[in-house]
Amino acid sequence: MKKILIIGSAVMLLAGGGASAYYFTGIGSTVAGGEAGDQETIAQEIVEEEKEALFHTLPPLVVSSNYNGSLRYLQVKLSILTRSEETLEKLRSSTPLIQNSLIMLLDTFKFSELDSTEGKETLRAQAEDEVRSLIKDEGVESVLFTGFVIQ
Repeated sequence: MKKILIIGSAVMLLAGGGASAYYFTGIGSTVAGGEAGDQETIAQEIVEEEKEALFHTLPPLVVSSNYNGSLRYLQVKLSILTRSEETLEKLRSSTPLIQNSLIMLLDTFKFSELDSTEGKETLRAQAEDEVRSLIKDEGVESVLFTGFVIQ
């Protein structure tokens, strides 16, 4: 009898905690009184959070430049994050086109610009925009540096 009371109390406590979380996170009020568009947005966000992250890793990209009177090299390794199998397939089939475009983008940067965190972030953001425009797909979530060497 004592076990039943303890188990029952635990179940009630968990149910109350779940109901409180539902109410206080705002999901409960949106579903109860929100508009249909809000409900669809929340449902879409929940579905996207549950999707597995997929990565397409590009071969290393290398560019050279004359910097301060000497030949310098930049090697960048990138991975592209998506959560869509269709986008991942587009990335795979477009790899040579993406590589070419990103090498041309890298060539527009001065090595001195890439010494700072801000310069690297600017490059990353431009690479992300470039990849999205090349494959014409908003399923590209992010472009990530997995290696960055200036020599």
